[in-house]
Amino acid sequence: MRIGVLNAGGWGTALAIKLANQGHDVVLWARRAEQADRLLADRENRDYLPGVNLPPTIAVTNDLHRAVEGAQAVVIAVISGFLPEMCAQLRPIVDRRVLLLHGTKGLEPGTSRRPSEVIRDELGDEIGLGVGVLAGPNHAEEVARELPSAAVVACRDGERATQFQELLNGPRFRVYTNPDVDGVELCSAAKNVLAIAAGIGDGLGYGDNSKAALITRGLAEMWRLVEKHGGSLATVAGLAGVGDVVATCTSLHSRNRWAGEQIGRGREPSEVVGSTAMVIEGIPAARGISAVAQKAGVEMPICESVYRVLFEGLPPQQALRELLAREATTE
Repeated sequence: MRIGVLNAGGWGTALAIKLANQGHDVVLWARRAEQADRLLADRENRDYLPGVNLPPTIAVTNDLHRAVEGAQAVVIAVISGFLPEMCAQLRPIVDRRVLLLHGTKGLEPGTSRRPSEVIRDELGDEIGLGVGVLAGPNHAEEVARELPSAAVVACRDGERATQFQELLNGPRFRVYTNPDVDGVELCSAAKNVLAIAAGIGDGLGYGDNSKAALITRGLAEMWRLVEKHGGSLATVAGLAGVGDVVATCTSLHSRNRWAGEQIGRGREPSEVVGSTAMVIEGIPAARGISAVAQKAGVEMPICESVYRVLFEGLPPQQALRELLAREATTE
C-alpha cells in the first residue's frame, strides 16, 4: 500500500519506519525543504530520531501534493497547534476516499477542539467521520527500533478500524481497536498534563508513593472527563488511558515529564519551553483541558493545579499544599 506520512518529527518518522518495515511504500513529508534535503542525504532523522536509519522504501519530500498523491492511506503526525493549517493545505488535494489516521495528542490552542473535530470541520464529514486515532504508550524511539509495543486505533467506523489495525499491526506492534474516539482523544491530551504534574514531583524530590498517588488520582480525573463526554471506562483503563499515563509519567523519554521536572526544580515554564526544540504538548493541553473541564462541569484538581502553575504563576510547592488541603473524601 502507498502511504503518505505527514510530518518528519520523531513520531512521524517512527511511524514511517514502522510502516516501511511492514512492506508499505511510504512517502514522508517534511515541513521544511532543508529538513527534507538532510533526510535524503543522511537517511537518518538526526534532529528527532538519531541513530535510526530510514529504510530504502521511504521517499522523502517537502511537496505535500506529492506526499498524498495516489496514497491509499494518509497518516497525520503533526502537533495540535499546526493541525488546522495542515488540514487547510490538504483540503484541495486529498482524496476523500483515503484512509486518514492521525496521531496528534492534544487539543487545538484557543478552541480546545479535539483533533478529530478539527479534521471533520476542516475536511468535511466524508473524511472526518471515518478518521482513525492512533494512541497509546508509544515513545517514538522505541517504535522506530522495533521494541515491542502496543497501541489502540479508535474509529467510529468498525470496518475502517479493522483496516487501520491491519495496516499497523505487526510482530512487535500489537494494535487494538476501539470505537470511543472522543474518549481516546481526551485521554491522549490529559495524560500530557498529568505527566507535567509527575515531573514537577520529580523535580521537587518526591518519591514513588507520591507518583503512584498522582497517577491514580489523575486517572480518576481523566475518567470523570471521559464519562461526561460519553466515553467508556474501558478506554481509560486501556492503552490510551492507563497505558499512556504510566509511560508518560515515568519515562525518561517523556518531554512532558522532563518539562515538569525542570519547573519543579525552579525554572520558569517559559524558560523551559525556550530551552528545547521539542514541543511540550502538555503545556497548551493544560489550558485546553482546563477549559473543557470547566465547560463540562468536571472537577479535575490535579490538572487545574498544573494549569495554575503554568499560566498563573502558582509555585509548585503551594500547588501541592493546596491539593493536600482539599477536603477528605471517598475514592
